[in-house]
Amino acid sequence: MKIAVFLNEQGVIAALTEPGTVMLYTRENQHWRMCREMPFTLAGTTSLAEIRQHTLAMLALMPECRHFIAREIHGALLAWFDGLGLTMWQSAGTPEVALNLIAQQLPAPSEPVAQLPQAFVHAGPNPGEFYVDLIAALRCGGSHTSKQLLVPLMQQESFTRLEIRCDHVPKWFDRLAEYQLFVVSDRAPDGNLQVVVSKKVP
Repeated sequence: MKIAVFLNEQGVIAALTEPGTVMLYTRENQHWRMCREMPFTLAGTTSLAEIRQHTLAMLALMPECRHFIAREIHGALLAWFDGLGLTMWQSAGTPEVALNLIAQQLPAPSEPVAQLPQAFVHAGPNPGEFYVDLIAALRCGGSHTSKQLLVPLMQQESFTRLEIRCDHVPKWFDRLAEYQLFVVSDRAPDGNLQVVVSKKVP
């Protein structure tokens, strides 16, 4: 289990609007150990594009983490983290107390989610372009969700376009426009949907 905690210079949990440091903790033998440290600040950041750039750079350094603790998380930033598949927790004080409280609320670790078979992901003709058969991917077994399968592709720095074959548009796509990602869908000849997510209107 790995949980990220946002701390200020005094070593207590801080709001994401303050400058601080992200500490990544892992639990081993019932004890917490700090395994990664990353300076992070959104102070003075006003546009969603800047928020997206800073948070993606930070999250790329801890792809195995799915839980994040801060003292305050509001508005578009909360929606952005949620759209990336992270569970956000609000807490105060020292990290150890918050980590133990959250660990008690989490279910026992399950079997790791199998990686998306490469057969369902194809690179497009240009760098940063991808095609995913989401219908086949979700039917191949395991406990995949559309977020787990698609968000890592959108997180890539080179990402420009993602074409998806699906039977419905995932509900969380409604938030992508907030982060300057555009969604266009059309009915394919086989009756399913062809959905394109891109950094510009297709």
